[in-house]
This record gives sequence, structure tokens and C-alpha cells, in this order.
Amino acid sequence: MTKNTMPDFNEVTRVLESASLMVGAAEFHGVLAGLICAGVKLDATSWEAPFNDLVNEGFGLPAEVKKLATELYSTICVQLTDGNMAFTLLLPDDEQPLDERAEAMAQWAQSFLVGFGMMQSKLNQAPENIQELITDIRDISQVSLDFEQEDEESEIAFSEVSEYLRIGALLCFNEFGQPLTPIKDKPTLH
Repeated sequence: MTKNTMPDFNEVTRVLESASLMVGAAEFHGVLAGLICAGVKLDATSWEAPFNDLVNEGFGLPAEVKKLATELYSTICVQLTDGNMAFTLLLPDDEQPLDERAEAMAQWAQSFLVGFGMMQSKLNQAPENIQELITDIRDISQVSLDFEQEDEESEIAFSEVSEYLRIGALLCFNEFGQPLTPIKDKPTLH
């Protein structure tokens, strides 16, 4: 995984299941994105405590999961700060049934709000468009996106909603996000 590329949804699912965590891949990514977009300090460790609180009841993560979370955190930070609007949601790929993708998208939205809400206590002071956006994300997280058939119209609707969430996360980050703090190397002893 490069610093700007999301890992495979199925691989994230495998890692989380092997650690017996009760969180799915979309939720895992949504919480991280929510924390970052709400203003957690973008350094090597500030995200860990609130993330552990939300996904593992405050306990540390197993080594493989922590490695994955750290990589995802770095990727999200790069995507949000690089100025290319490259941020993407971690969802099942297009070959999966639309119902599964829609459910994962709703889980992502709900988890984004959980992470966002943990860090952002000044939402009522945010511009009206951001407050409306958060209300929309809440509504998306509560909607049962049950597609009776997989047709072009349903695929378009899914794409539009996921794009709205993607742009919404970017807008939240632009409003509340912190600048990326470079990780300083330890001094070399000679």
C-alpha cells in the first residue's frame, strides 16, 4: 500500500476478523476519517487513544491491526492534505452486490459521525453549510439503502451518495482539520 492508496477492503476485513474485533472495514476507516476531519492533531500518535476508545473499548490494538490502522491513518492524512482531493472511502469494490456496498456506505457514514463527534465539540459554531452537511451524513447513516434490483439507476444513485460523502469529508477537513505535523527523526548519536 502506498501512502496515497487505500488497502483492499477484503484485506482490511480479514485483518479485523482475525483479531476478533467487532468492527467492519468501512467502520474502521470511517472512524479514522471522522477523527481526522474533526481536527485531531495530525501527528504520529494523537489519533490512537480516541480511535482505540471507539473501536476496541479503550484497549490497545493487536499488532497487525495497529499496523493497518497506522497505515490507514497515514493514507487518509496524505489524501486529505495533498490538495488533489484524492480522498476515497474504503468500501467494497464494484463487483460486490449493490446492497452490500450500500450497507457498508451507511456504516462508513455512521462511523464517520462517531469519530467526528468525539473530536468536534464546536459544530454549533460551524458555518451553516457544514452543519447541514453533518445532518445529511446522519440521514445517510440512518437510511436503509435497500436496492430491489441492481440497475443502472441504482448504481448512479449509489455513486452520487458516496461522492457526496467523499466531498463532505473533504469539506469537514477543510473547516476543522489540522495541518500535517512532520514526524521528526530522532537525533543521530555520533
